[in-house]
Amino acid sequence: MSAVIGYIASLLVLGTFGMRTMMPLRIVALASNIALLAYSALSGDLLVFLLQLVLFPLNLWRLIEIIRMVRRLRHAVTENNVFQALLPFAKTQSVATGVTLIHKGETSDALYLVLEGTLWVQEARVEIGPGSIVGEIGVLSSSHRRTATVVAKTDCRLGRVSAPDFERVYYTDPTVGLSLVRLIIDRLTRDIDAARPVELEASA
Repeated sequence: MSAVIGYIASLLVLGTFGMRTMMPLRIVALASNIALLAYSALSGDLLVFLLQLVLFPLNLWRLIEIIRMVRRLRHAVTENNVFQALLPFAKTQSVATGVTLIHKGETSDALYLVLEGTLWVQEARVEIGPGSIVGEIGVLSSSHRRTATVVAKTDCRLGRVSAPDFERVYYTDPTVGLSLVRLIIDRLTRDIDAARPVELEASA
């Protein structure tokens, strides 16, 4: 009996090397821990038994961490999540009505959080208000160029987040990265929809 369990445990350990993602790896590792615990208990191998007693809770804890992270990603992927994550790094500045904050085509070295007031994105023909983020595409793109012109429609109070500070947050918090991907996709979709009426008018 112990030999059969030993073979199963060996196959499970071998299986962990074939896992490409962390959750299946941890699940198979836990199964191998249980099998090796049973094998070592039956065979009287104290060293293997003690080792698995240590590895089992470690693998279990890592699996719980992965599950929690997945749940957090699913429920916290919003623009507000990105806004709140970047807020501690923002340097406050004021922009008067009519001032152009961002010029299309210029080098992008920061993004902005709208704390108060309203901005007008010319190319998309949309207003953005408090709680919004602007300039993120230019910071993320390989060209580091602004993709739209943004003008202050009212007096605004903004939070400026430099590109290096943004990258620190982006690479340390997975929810920020996923939230930004969804935010950018939503905005690109919105911009395409906004451009269609103009194209239709031009062709009419």
